[in-house]
Amino acid sequence: MASIVSRARGAISPLMQRTKPIAKQALGAAVRSRTNGNVLTPSVWGLERDDAGRLLVQGIALDDLVERHGGPLHVVDGTAVRANAARFLQAGPDGKPLVEAYYSYKSNPVPGILQLLDRLGVGAEVTSHYELWLALQLGVAPEHIIFNGPGKSEEGLRLAVERGIQIININQLEEVERIAAVARELGRRPRVGIRVSTSGTWQGQFATHASHALDVFRAARATGVLDVVGLHQHIGGHIGSVERLAAPVDEVLDFVELVEEDGFELEILNLGGGLAVPTTYNFTQMDHKNNVHFGKPLPVPSVTEGLTIEDFVNVTHQHVAARYERRNRPMPRLMLEPGRGMTANTQMLVTRVLTERSTPDRDFLFLDAGVNVLPGFVSEYHHIFANTDPAGATDHEYRLVGPTCAPWDTLLHSWYGPELHTGDTLTVMDTGAYFVPMATTFSFAEPGVLLVDEGREVMLRRGERFEDIIALDKGVDGQDLV
Repeated sequence: MASIVSRARGAISPLMQRTKPIAKQALGAAVRSRTNGNVLTPSVWGLERDDAGRLLVQGIALDDLVERHGGPLHVVDGTAVRANAARFLQAGPDGKPLVEAYYSYKSNPVPGILQLLDRLGVGAEVTSHYELWLALQLGVAPEHIIFNGPGKSEEGLRLAVERGIQIININQLEEVERIAAVARELGRRPRVGIRVSTSGTWQGQFATHASHALDVFRAARATGVLDVVGLHQHIGGHIGSVERLAAPVDEVLDFVELVEEDGFELEILNLGGGLAVPTTYNFTQMDHKNNVHFGKPLPVPSVTEGLTIEDFVNVTHQHVAARYERRNRPMPRLMLEPGRGMTANTQMLVTRVLTERSTPDRDFLFLDAGVNVLPGFVSEYHHIFANTDPAGATDHEYRLVGPTCAPWDTLLHSWYGPELHTGDTLTVMDTGAYFVPMATTFSFAEPGVLLVDEGREVMLRRGERFEDIIALDKGVDGQDLV
């Protein structure tokens, strides 16, 4: 019997080998045909194309920028930064902004961008000694700085207390006495808030759950040297719906009532950031498998769904204002900490095709930027435009790979666009959050950052040189290498 089964399997195996590619090809065609119909055009980002089909930012061809300044190159659209800042700081009926905005430095810590936001009235939200030092170094007024983070160093706390920043948000009970000790030593009375988590927010090492947070408030008050003025909450993730935003806000407002009943007068209510960007999202495992195995493009997001910046500000303000009005209590200062929502869609990266390769299975484009400078591609959708594309063609399928000698350096297994060749360029959208700080010097230098703003081209960060990469190193003889 065993030999009969073995012979049968031997006969079936060649048949399966012949039919499997045909079946996979047919299945792939069926999968690729199922698209959501969404289309993203350059105008979504305020970009245009000229008569030759060249992609333009503020009337300047992105190809020309790379020719002048080198590549790969992050390009920041100053007009978009100004517009986003104004949207977060929109005025209410009394002519004053509905919220105070403090930019999350960890999102895109390029000093020139941080300076621009400061001049536009956006404060600084920092999470480390370095970020605090940077904000002060850039001339940000101490009263415009918020210090968060689960692991604040002694040096960072000392600097915050010495300079009298707006508020230090206490992450957990153990941090209370550390801050109090610095306050006593320096003879200062720092303003502090307590970071609180609820069922819909980040947990773990972040914040103290509302079920225990009142103990932290009381401990801070009991020190006698800390001025407890605020409460901080950060929902986290990508907030893309009213429900995702409102439920945690309502839950923390319930807790606020307990805090105020305990005798605390909260001057500040800080509800963090986390606003999703409509043109990017975290793709699913199935989306990834379809792209890898069946050549289906990742689903294109819809810019008409989700929350706008205006929605985020207004819904937050309305929920807080309604609760305080119902309780007949004065409205606190309402703060938000946008990071991704402020700058992600204001920046793009231009990358050049280094070389091409064609195999019986697919065509490859080797780019000068891979996951070493585009780490978001591991889990996020980011739209890619060909920089010269008169007709918006999508008839060529390519695998986009980076330059590093690593098998995981694949940006997209299947991307559709016009026919491209060595020297052509692509633009990757929405690189203004977490791309610059999370990039690595993995065999290649990191790209520069160029601001295009009001007719100016300002190199905010020149592209890294080889000498920069080893500037801190010494040889075995202890001598500098450069």
